[in-house]
Amino acid sequence: MSRQRLGLTIGISIIAGSTIACGGEGKNVDLPPPGEFTYNSYCALCHGIGAGPGMFADALRKGAPDLTQITKRNGGMFPDEKVAAIIRDGGVSGHGTMRLLAWEKYFRRDFSDEHAEQLIRDLVEYLKVHQSE
Repeated sequence: MSRQRLGLTIGISIIAGSTIACGGEGKNVDLPPPGEFTYNSYCALCHGIGAGPGMFADALRKGAPDLTQITKRNGGMFPDEKVAAIIRDGGVSGHGTMRLLAWEKYFRRDFSDEHAEQLIRDLVEYLKVHQSE
């Protein structure tokens, strides 16, 4: 086998091996599900992870709602559009001396309009998936 052919064979083997190791489609299996990073970055400090309170929960005038209970509080249905509107527009009381921030404004400050909207959709889906029974 020539050096060129050997190099090509090794290169293909490395690429194929890394594709298989990453889930068969070249995806990085270490990436969190969409919405998880956004939740952990913007929501978890007050709302916590799971049913536990966040580390800033004590600073709130009124306790931050358990976001794993949204479906239960809405008669067994997860209100996707209502949750998206709350994330976009803010307005829920209880966050210290202010109301919940209108996160869309902050997302659009740092990202394109399309990416900001995707962050909101991913966050809504993340919350929907993490509802307790």
